[in-house]
Amino acid sequence: MSKKLFEIICAKDENKAQEASKELINKADLNEFKSLCEKSDYLFDFVRENVYKRLSSAINKENYKNILKFFDFYSSYYDDFFAHTLAKYANEDLTDEILEILSAGNDSQKAYAAAYFKVIPDTVAVDDLRKNLNTDFDPLFVNCSAALGKMKDEESYQKYLALLKSEDDFVKLKAVDFLTSYGNTEAVEDLFITMETSAMSENIAGEITSLISPVELLSQNFQKGIILADNLVNGLGEILPLENIFNYEIYGIADYLINNSNIPEAAPVLFNMKNKFDILTQNEEYTFDLDRDTKNEIIEIKKLLFSKDNDFWHREKLLLETLFNADTPLLHTILEVIKDNNFKEFIPKLISLTNKENETIKYETIAVIKELGGLQNIDKSAVKFENPNLKASFEQMFL
Repeated sequence: MSKKLFEIICAKDENKAQEASKELINKADLNEFKSLCEKSDYLFDFVRENVYKRLSSAINKENYKNILKFFDFYSSYYDDFFAHTLAKYANEDLTDEILEILSAGNDSQKAYAAAYFKVIPDTVAVDDLRKNLNTDFDPLFVNCSAALGKMKDEESYQKYLALLKSEDDFVKLKAVDFLTSYGNTEAVEDLFITMETSAMSENIAGEITSLISPVELLSQNFQKGIILADNLVNGLGEILPLENIFNYEIYGIADYLINNSNIPEAAPVLFNMKNKFDILTQNEEYTFDLDRDTKNEIIEIKKLLFSKDNDFWHREKLLLETLFNADTPLLHTILEVIKDNNFKEFIPKLISLTNKENETIKYETIAVIKELGGLQNIDKSAVKFENPNLKASFEQMFL
């Protein structure tokens, strides 16, 4: 064959593609497999599905163990595929062989082995799965967490549930990764508490969506749902990858909030979404490497938000004002919305927040007042800061 095997496997000619798939599996050519993995980044979903079907048809009871030779090169596109394929031929000997890989292999090999135990949740692997949670290789950690979830391993679950209370945000985030991969929806309540107190709340919000639908949560418990939605929108494009916009149900969130726009808490999130998607569609740096479906979804979300007339946004602005009377967890977003939309008429309301005990909120509020050109309305001598860094920054504002 003049073309490389991986190119033929991805091409349109079905007969040649099947022939190339058989050759790849029978030869267990690692270099060709590496090339196939690298090409997978650029394939449309339907092409990738064709590749899976072709490889699957090439694997049989005589050559299925050749897959194990591909374990030397990890690809997220193939761990679940290999796991489900090997599961078709599962027996005690194969499970023992994969258990040995989980115990003594390199990180790539172990990640594939852990994926196998997601499909074949044999508790003989529990100890090795627990040990491999100490890895820094994310695919191995995630697959071990998921496999332990399939086995309902209570020991590891309780350990990581307790780690949510750590003072270290990175330890918290590791615990979040475990619990969302583990897959027990009973952890959602604890994850919410962690999200609301963490400096990495946007990251945690993105993970929570793997356990619960944001739109369903809005309909079941609006107050919780709006906090989740707020964090998702705040993180989108900067912290949370735009590739996950479907998983985060951003269009559904926008649609739900528009249809329930009479609820005051919907207002800051809707304004924030409007500003965010205006920016996303005007700066190619955010979207140039996204696939067509994701780009189209971003455009559709912007169209939905910008389809509302001036009267709609005026009503939302009036609702925004009512939130100053509540100790709302959406305050950071409210401040950003006021600044981004240059709502100067909110300056008197903002000044009322400068007596807040929370010095971070106090400082952020004064920074917004400055942005709006209202710093002269603040009695500098009446504003006190205990934090020396905030105090120095505050003093700098008036220079």
